[in-house]
Amino acid sequence: MTDVVMVKQRVKGDEVDRLKAWMAEVRDRSDEAEETLRDEGMLTESAFLEHTDDGPHLVYYMEAEDIDRVWDQYADSDHDIDEEHKAVMQEVLEDGRDVGEFESLYHLTSPER
Repeated sequence: MTDVVMVKQRVKGDEVDRLKAWMAEVRDRSDEAEETLRDEGMLTESAFLEHTDDGPHLVYYMEAEDIDRVWDQYADSDHDIDEEHKAVMQEVLEDGRDVGEFESLYHLTSPER
């Protein structure tokens, strides 16, 4: 069974455009991004921008064989795109804390996947 995680982080209100520009760059550099996913053991990673009365939030959906391995590999990564990602997140996030409280009720995948 895979690990499925949602992470929610506060985005500085004046940094939304910078965040969107960086996420577009990640999409454009998908070969590099996919290489890091392979190294981490990440199966799926999706990023969303949530607009709330409390301000903007970056929300990640992640699916991995072992989420702890993902965290460790990301922390130790020497991929250029990961280093750049860490730098941009330092700029655009209020403090990087996970402010979401998500409880997984179920996770299904198609057997055809």
